[in-house]
Amino acid sequence: YAFGGRAEPLRYAAAIGGIAFEDRFITGETHKKEKAEGKRRWSGPPEVVVIDKDGKDLVTIAQSNTCLRYIGKLAGLYPENKVSAALADEILDSSEDVFGVLMGAMAGKEKDEEKKAAAEELLKDDGKLTYWVKKFACRQKEAADRGVKSGLFVGEEITIAELKFAATFGFLMGRLPGFGKDGYMGKDENKALLAIIEKVNANDKVKAFTEQFNKNTAAFKEKAENCSFKYGGKTVSGAL
Repeated sequence: YAFGGRAEPLRYAAAIGGIAFEDRFITGETHKKEKAEGKRRWSGPPEVVVIDKDGKDLVTIAQSNTCLRYIGKLAGLYPENKVSAALADEILDSSEDVFGVLMGAMAGKEKDEEKKAAAEELLKDDGKLTYWVKKFACRQKEAADRGVKSGLFVGEEITIAELKFAATFGFLMGRLPGFGKDGYMGKDENKALLAIIEKVNANDKVKAFTEQFNKNTAAFKEKAENCSFKYGGKTVSGAL
């Protein structure tokens, strides 16, 4: 789709790793049509088409976290240490749990007052989203207690864990009433987590990608035929 969501950390990983890729935008209507025709690999986007050494389509992979791990390995953003990799995987999987909480709470909510009421319920002291925010804060504190000085979840450098977290929480901050940095995420107890999002967004390669991405989304919205955009970098092929 022509917005962040689950595809955003995949794009960020490729940009940071300097990997060339082609980004194809689709509309919700196109997705429904293609899914009905059996063209979705599993349920929905993102999907990644891997090419072989001759530039031909080799295989399509899907499920957003699987795609992110694959690109993360190519980009050097998925830890080689097995324990560190597991810690990164925790963040990926828990971020998906957060998406589930949001979708469940907002299902069928069309009016602004309904969305606001649902958000307030999620953000109560015993709310479902509050539970997850506190868990992410615990994982961040654990990292600090292990000697990690960066404020990140796994180590001193950004990994796919921070990319996934930043994309997920950035998505929520833009859509969930009262969750932004002027509200819930701006509270003192959440500012350390907010700093992770800001650190990802401040990355020079992420900033350069985002600038071009915004131009591409504008072109797509102006004319839907403008749906495929290429980003430069090194070509990485796969093999089976």
